[in-house]
Amino acid sequence: MTSDLAQHLKLHRNILLELGHTLGAGARVLDFGCGAGKMVEEYCAAGYDAFGCDIRVVDESERVRRIDDRTRALPFADATFDFVFSDQVMEHVQDHVCAFAEIARVMKPGAVSLHIFPAKLKPTEGHLFVPLGGLIQSRWWLTLWASLGVRNSFQKGMGVREVVALNFDYLRTRTNYLTRSQIKEAVSTSFDNLAFAERHMIKHTYGNARRVHPLVQMLPFIASLYSTFYSRVIFLRKGKAGPKNE
Repeated sequence: MTSDLAQHLKLHRNILLELGHTLGAGARVLDFGCGAGKMVEEYCAAGYDAFGCDIRVVDESERVRRIDDRTRALPFADATFDFVFSDQVMEHVQDHVCAFAEIARVMKPGAVSLHIFPAKLKPTEGHLFVPLGGLIQSRWWLTLWASLGVRNSFQKGMGVREVVALNFDYLRTRTNYLTRSQIKEAVSTSFDNLAFAERHMIKHTYGNARRVHPLVQMLPFIASLYSTFYSRVIFLRKGKAGPKNE
């Protein structure tokens, strides 16, 4: 049985193929927001020269490096990578303009970048399970759902006040959900070729979402609904002359 990590790698490659880009053997790859580095290991095992970086790194190594938590500078030289990706990371970034500028800096001319992250209007916020938690982050809203028993796996047995305090702090300091227009604005400072690629995600993802693809072919607006209420998928290409195409 194919592992979830292998499925994710296959998904990345298939989306890139749909967009006209083949990730060649030995390509230098960066996992932006890599966590423990499991996808770095998966990419290396598949024959890529993969690295990762994150704000919080327990076991730093040559391949998995810590991002400077003051400057937010990525720990790599200019024009290092052929492909930069993130998966469920961009909703945690506090300064997207800085993040995309750093991603552009470490990409080679002509390199590509792919980012998959939850939408602001996702019906249930994926970390705390609060309905519309990406949009409504007021204490009264959090109190309502905590009172109704909504908890994530780390909050079982906690009282309402404790859960509300934790959720309020987490949403305000650890998440930053952007609208479509805000994404465009943040990206535009470093790239001028943003493409939303949700329809390709739907086509190639595994699980229930893939079943929607025949409908997307007949009714293209469904991909827009998927983007608005479930997941954003953005594709970027670095211009040959620098961070932005000339």
